[in-house]
Amino acid sequence: MNENPAATVLIVEDDASLSLALVETLQSYGYATMSARHGLEALEQLRQSQPDVIVCDVNMPVMDGHTLLQQIRSDPELRLLPIIFLTARATIEDQRRAKSIGIEDYLSKPIDPKDLVAAIENALKRRRLIAEEIERGMEQLRNRIVGLLQHEFRTPLTFVLGYAELLTSSDESNLSVEELRMIAERILQGGRRLQQLIESFLLLAELQTYTRSPKYLEPVNAWSLWNDLLHDLPSANGTLPKSVHLRTEQRERNVNVEVRLVSEALRRLYEFIERRRRDEAALIECSVEYSVPYVGLAIRCDDIEMPPHPPARIGEQGTAQAAVDEADIDLGLAVARTVAQLHGGQLTVEHESANSICLTLWLPGVEPQSM
Repeated sequence: MNENPAATVLIVEDDASLSLALVETLQSYGYATMSARHGLEALEQLRQSQPDVIVCDVNMPVMDGHTLLQQIRSDPELRLLPIIFLTARATIEDQRRAKSIGIEDYLSKPIDPKDLVAAIENALKRRRLIAEEIERGMEQLRNRIVGLLQHEFRTPLTFVLGYAELLTSSDESNLSVEELRMIAERILQGGRRLQQLIESFLLLAELQTYTRSPKYLEPVNAWSLWNDLLHDLPSANGTLPKSVHLRTEQRERNVNVEVRLVSEALRRLYEFIERRRRDEAALIECSVEYSVPYVGLAIRCDDIEMPPHPPARIGEQGTAQAAVDEADIDLGLAVARTVAQLHGGQLTVEHESANSICLTLWLPGVEPQSM
């Protein structure tokens, strides 16, 4: 029996007789059905109405099942749709290729109706579990952000207020030009950090209004996202900074994203690394990685440390807890995490050694021929 009486199944099959038989079978089990003759027609239907499960033939004219699967998995609006492949003959390589992209199940023709219904029911259960897990994750992220805000603004404010108090409480005649310059630089540093935090907070507030995915998706070359950002940095002057190396491997990889949001996420990853570099000459390496079906925009540095706390007096170390400063980094990373999740990806943070770190924004890839 169908445990999901309101569930709709899209059948993508070029054999008219088999398609009709599948429609009648599934309707007899209480499912609503939709039909398409090939992958391109299925995509057109998906833009109008989303089913709960897709049952799809592999070998079809115009657009085959594998291409349809790739298109669906690269679209944040459709990426969670379960897909069950039907095929008259499937090699091990065919199955491996489908599973690497994200197939739900693989059934061989002729189809046993009970096996098909069981596969559909299992797919629906897994989709519900995934949706619940995503909702829990977003709720945890919202709660974490609320907690972080109590600390995020405190650290740069401590810099600004602490050094301003030094100026008002110290005898200016006892301060050297170098000390005055250092105080001014620290106040400026704190002010800029506050500006970054406010921008990140406003962007996070905007992202909370999104439902499932970004609003203006377009296919774009992943390498060009890094290249454009790095050349637009305030210190770059239209050229690649000397301390940055942009690798050229996987340069042909493409993603389907809202460019503005992904660029903002990458900028915050760069700012995070920039704040943590121990030496201005320490190399920052940016690259594009690939792990089917995801494309990763990675940034790493092997010479980082936590920044110092503002001193109570000139030349002395402050006593603020390290946890406060640790929290200071998280709002920017929260922006990057949220952008990744909205696109159907994730942000990974890897500490490759005591003083190195690698941040990777993973996004669903798009085949070059679909650009």
